[in-house]
Amino acid sequence: MDGIAGIQARIDQIVGRFSGPGVAGGVLGAGETNDVADFAATLARAETAQGGTGDYEAPAGGTLNKAGVDPVQWGKDFLSKLGMPLTSENVRAMSAWQQAEGTGADFNPLATIQGGFAGATNFNSVGVKNYANYDDGLAANIKAITNGRYENILAALRRGTSAMDVADAIAASPWGSGELVRRILRG
Repeated sequence: MDGIAGIQARIDQIVGRFSGPGVAGGVLGAGETNDVADFAATLARAETAQGGTGDYEAPAGGTLNKAGVDPVQWGKDFLSKLGMPLTSENVRAMSAWQQAEGTGADFNPLATIQGGFAGATNFNSVGVKNYANYDDGLAANIKAITNGRYENILAALRRGTSAMDVADAIAASPWGSGELVRRILRG
């Protein structure tokens, strides 16, 4: 992520983390406010909890999917790291995609088979991986989607205007979800 797009993605990521108690992605605890005085301490805690440590805890009130991640927060993190817009349609598409995969593979809600991460193990006979931590699972899925075979999905996410366009791109790609993301969005 370079330039203005990178800065905007980081701003969106920070704003999402300070959305308030009980809101998916928020990191404020009971009795905390969004006051400027609390900002630095809250930011430091957010970066420690969800940043480079590799340890992931669900946000307060968050619901984990079978892969052990909050699907909305994981989708937002995935989009942010890709430099894609954090639109409601993109987040909707990411949630439906994770639901379509329905995997219980650790930290791997899109069920990638991407190798090359320390501690990764096979979840199933197809080669879908369990990843050792949240950051590795996110990085593995990003590496997979940016390998040159999924430009249509990336283009739909880049537009950020239609979850169904993303679903159509997934269905037309070699990713294993096929038509299921469309069915979930129509459901």
